[in-house]
Amino acid sequence: MKTPVNKTTLRQHWEYSWWKYFLLIVLSLVVWNLVYTVTAYRPPADKKVDFYVSSAAADQDELNTYLENIRTTEMPDMEQMISVILTNDAYYGTMQLATYIAAGEGDVYMLDGDTFQQYATSGAMLPLEGYQNLVDQAEAAGISVDKGWRTESDSGERHLYGIPASLLTGFVNYGIDPDNMYLCVMCNCGNDDMAVKLMQCMIRDMLPAEETATPTDLATATDTK
Repeated sequence: MKTPVNKTTLRQHWEYSWWKYFLLIVLSLVVWNLVYTVTAYRPPADKKVDFYVSSAAADQDELNTYLENIRTTEMPDMEQMISVILTNDAYYGTMQLATYIAAGEGDVYMLDGDTFQQYATSGAMLPLEGYQNLVDQAEAAGISVDKGWRTESDSGERHLYGIPASLLTGFVNYGIDPDNMYLCVMCNCGNDDMAVKLMQCMIRDMLPAEETATPTDLATATDTK
């Protein structure tokens, strides 16, 4: 015999089965989010330059505004330029950074001295000495690029893997203390030239006014060796 549908039976059904509807809604949201995440458009590596900075106090919104301005005014061929803030936590931060680098994520990195030493000597960073415009600009700004040279452990080769950022005090406006920090490019990021160009923009923009480097033609930033 069929159960009649009325207020009493509906109330009883809801009392015993409400969790099924709740679970159905949750599962629907999870599936929708998964589908969106998997199918969402992602710019190819040569159309994005992302800035990963090891500073928990960094203002991500302000950094993204700065990067978007660079993208629209000086690097319009890029589809994405965003910042990612890395935690300074000794345990979680180390795992987070290792995961990003192993996955090939990020282009320009700003790392503390010890972390830079670790990844530069392991061959994870791009040699920069071939980008003469970058080297000339840094030296014109009074930056001692000699401090960015490291010896790669396996090959024994010595390269300029990073640009010391201590003089780039403009980063303080974005919540980043540049003391003992290094700007570097991840090896095989997929967009080496544009990553170096962003570094040049940062050197130009983050120097204090009285120490601004001799203007460098950023259009030729990708000239190498």
